Amino acid sequence: MRLIIARCSVDYSGRLNTHLPLATRLIMIKADGTVAFHRDVQHAPLNWMS
Repeated sequence: MRLIIARCSVDYSGRLNTHLPLATRLIMIKADGTVAFHRDVQHAPLNWMS
């Protein structure tokens, strides 16, 4: 697993279209290729993609 802390925005187009505005986020990249975006005040990911 790789952990990255970055100031970024997220635009995803797939099963659903989502947008996360510019903010500091924890990005988790798992060994199976899943990418999850977290914020610092909530444990559940805001957006995750496989």
